[in-house]
Amino acid sequence: MKSAAFLPLAALSLAAALPVTALADGAGLDFSGYLRSGVGSNQGGGGSQSCFQLPGAGAKYRLGNECETYAELALGKQVYADAETGARFRVDSRLAMSAKQWQDWEDSSSDKNGNSNSKFALREMFVTAENIGLGQAKVWAGKRFYDRQDVHINDFYFWDNSGPGAGIENIDVGVGKFAYAWRQNTVDSGNVSVDKLDHTLGVTGHDFRLSGIKVNPGGELTLGLDLRYAKKDSADTANQATNGVAFNVMHTQSGVLGGYNKLALQYMKGSIAGSYGYPNPNANSDDKKYRLVEQLQWQPAGSKFGGMAVAVWEKQTPAQGNGQTWISLGARPTYAFTKHLGAALEMGYDQVKPENGERRTLFKTTAAFLISPDQGFWSRPQLRLFATYAKWNQAAQLAAGADVNNPLSVVGHFGNQTHGVTIGAQAEAWW
Repeated sequence: MKSAAFLPLAALSLAAALPVTALADGAGLDFSGYLRSGVGSNQGGGGSQSCFQLPGAGAKYRLGNECETYAELALGKQVYADAETGARFRVDSRLAMSAKQWQDWEDSSSDKNGNSNSKFALREMFVTAENIGLGQAKVWAGKRFYDRQDVHINDFYFWDNSGPGAGIENIDVGVGKFAYAWRQNTVDSGNVSVDKLDHTLGVTGHDFRLSGIKVNPGGELTLGLDLRYAKKDSADTANQATNGVAFNVMHTQSGVLGGYNKLALQYMKGSIAGSYGYPNPNANSDDKKYRLVEQLQWQPAGSKFGGMAVAVWEKQTPAQGNGQTWISLGARPTYAFTKHLGAALEMGYDQVKPENGERRTLFKTTAAFLISPDQGFWSRPQLRLFATYAKWNQAAQLAAGADVNNPLSVVGHFGNQTHGVTIGAQAEAWW
């Protein structure tokens, strides 16, 4: 365990030392990051905070409903600038840590199976070059978050093709800006072939995007095409090598009630039908997913009211049958009492209807008192004192199975009940 934790800790130590060196040689170092952490208690069978997510749903509503400590520390630096040509080269990195909120020294804790409570990941490590004779285009290579699109209140990344790759972006083609990314995934198949060896499969991706297409005053269109090609080695006879394709159309309207409105339509097929960042090369080539995501964020100028609302419709149609439809409706309005003090009320409803099963439902609402640097929906850091109430049906309880860590389960904190309450405090920050 000590050796497993050494590399992340060494990286953090190096990160702490770098700004001193950067200042010494006159170069600037960018430090940014994200964190959330807190404490909570459930008002059921006792114990720590419970968090509620409907089985089969792609996300959960976040406020007062996050049971982990999660942090990202990012360091970036422009390492070269040519005064004659204007060329610039930049290096970016990002280290992430996630831990269940069990005790004060997470690195040494583990569950009964010996699994570590803390997890570390190198989320980004890439280089960008610009002003190199290709107009406004930027060239990059490495591992990165790639133009991610999400809904903040339920942390739903509906368009996220992040990971190792290379590409070129910001190419002006008249009607908009073109970007291309070559992505690569190496996937552990999870199957053992006739030679008794566990094989990995390579999945190559080609991501094409055309963004900034002006279609109406204040409105822009983004079009995306993602192609995936899977390949296995010749000795692997147990696994498939399924290709995939995805189409995306997204309209963003700025200046709506001081915020924006974003509508996305998506179609995914084959290996990419489950996830962009984690393609499944063992999927059936006829697996399909259809998705609509509508979100509105508002903060009228001078108003104490802000917030975000979302609607998601997603239909999965596996080739082998037993698909499902997920519907999610939610909103988080906020109100500022003063510059630093405010309140939020988040309400979320999720419904999953399996093709051959009963309809599952979960309603969750959270009331929170907020402390922020300024009034406004996006003001961070933010301290929260919250109370969360959730209610689910018996179909959701059955789908939760015998998982003691799932509060919807009959063996969870709330037993045979189909409702529960948690209280707690949390901090969230980005900088």
